[in-house]
Amino acid sequence: MRVRRLCTVMSQQIQKLCEKPQRGITLAEMVAVGQAKDLDTALIENAQMLHKELPVRLSRRINELQKMPYGLSDYAPVQKVQQWYEKSFNDIMNVREPQTVEQEGAFTELLETILDRHTAVVPTMAQGILLLKEEMGDEAVAKCPFLQDFLDRFYLSRIGVRMLLSQHIALHHPAPGFIGILGEEVCPGDEAVEAVAHASRVCELKYGCCPEVKISGDVKERIAYVPGHLHHMLHELLKNAMRAVVETHATHGALGSDQNLPDIELTIAAGESDFHIRIADEGGGIPREKMKIIWNYMYTTAERPKEADLEISGGIQSAPMAGFGYGLPLSRLYARYFGGDIDVISMDGYGTNAYLYLSRIGNTKEPLPY
Repeated sequence: MRVRRLCTVMSQQIQKLCEKPQRGITLAEMVAVGQAKDLDTALIENAQMLHKELPVRLSRRINELQKMPYGLSDYAPVQKVQQWYEKSFNDIMNVREPQTVEQEGAFTELLETILDRHTAVVPTMAQGILLLKEEMGDEAVAKCPFLQDFLDRFYLSRIGVRMLLSQHIALHHPAPGFIGILGEEVCPGDEAVEAVAHASRVCELKYGCCPEVKISGDVKERIAYVPGHLHHMLHELLKNAMRAVVETHATHGALGSDQNLPDIELTIAAGESDFHIRIADEGGGIPREKMKIIWNYMYTTAERPKEADLEISGGIQSAPMAGFGYGLPLSRLYARYFGGDIDVISMDGYGTNAYLYLSRIGNTKEPLPY
């Protein structure tokens, strides 16, 4: 009876908070906390904001997870994700709003616990969608009108929550050149070099060969950005390009380091309001009728990963070369979170150009899902 009453109270709290508006945070606001002269006071005030804001955001996702159609809410992986969200919601609601340095420190420890708890949300949700596809079939799931919109909202919210948590936690551990997890002068050229090295290792491990990537343009220009987000997006786009080139040009049945593969071109252009990064490959291109579905979650032309491969401690960014279908839509959400975007233009029979836009504007608010 006691458990039933506690669940009812939490359910009422969730429904009440779902009706409250979310507060979009700007990059400038995040930076201002780390630049405050009285950092202790600024951290307390930021913790107070998080204490109010996080339950509102979590409640919306819990409400959606409880009401998903096609019985998706009943699948074990989705229930596991819902339990993580409910636990985090309950943890925050059960602590008082921080008023002192000591209370803020304890609250930050709670945020670290929540951040760690939600690490595997992406691959765990992917398990649930795979189970739905196995039951209903790939084509039926692809036509589900709710699924794409739900996953966009769910993952965009997750990016925002993790950004707020990570930023607040990192402000307790100042590092040169950083304000929290935000790099003050991130060099996209340097990030591109690292992403190429990372994607090349994955490609060589999978195929035994890898195309060379030529980096050109404004390679020394800098921008205020989150290096981890930028690396994730570049890595995913490069993986797609490398796989397309290898599978189009490598001699069938004779994959190896002696393959004569066309180069991939990565060009950086520093515009006044946006940073532009183009990744151009000669990987055969994408048929025009498939261009709309490349943004669909779980759409992939690669072999589907084994279920064991979905148990990834670091999240989807640690995934193999291909097979999840999450890389492109998730990367676009990362870009849009800070006011940027990703476009893909393809010439079927020749190759594909992927364009990554990074916004320089610091007063853009988070694109919050409803």
